[in-house]
Amino acid sequence: MPISTSTSSTIADIVTILGVPTMAMAFLYVGKRLQVLGDLEDAMKKVKVNLKVIGDYLTRHHTEFNPTELTSFSPLQLTDQGRKLIEELMFEAVFENNKKSFLGYIESEKPTLKYDVENAAIKSIQALADEPYMSFLKVFFYKHPERNMSNVAPTLGVYLRDKYLDQHPEIRE
Repeated sequence: MPISTSTSSTIADIVTILGVPTMAMAFLYVGKRLQVLGDLEDAMKKVKVNLKVIGDYLTRHHTEFNPTELTSFSPLQLTDQGRKLIEELMFEAVFENNKKSFLGYIESEKPTLKYDVENAAIKSIQALADEPYMSFLKVFFYKHPERNMSNVAPTLGVYLRDKYLDQHPEIRE
């Protein structure tokens, strides 16, 4: 049955009357949601900065590096025993097979100085410890209860630092 012109006009008037306030409410609702997202983004930026500060602090001040594996001359250097640990853990192969993950983590920290690279490299060992390719560390820690992440990560991190710096000669002291 065809709609008469007056009925069609009435429906258009109802849609117009209801549509304008409904659209205004929809715009207000979407605007509030966008404001909430903006507030969350600002808060997450602050959280990210604070987590970086905490991570840097823990990496620097809660590290029990083994003086038989690293010399404390500036910068830290691997000793023969440190190289032996890397060999025993077969970390060179782990690094080669997962180079993108390790170097990508260091890169994500946006290091500008060698000190930054060293911190990021040590943190990468800790941050990636739960990856399947790092399970060898858990086996090692189980078999060597005197060893833990705090006294192994610096040694592996210095190895990573050197690998990263080999590829980035532009990074200055």
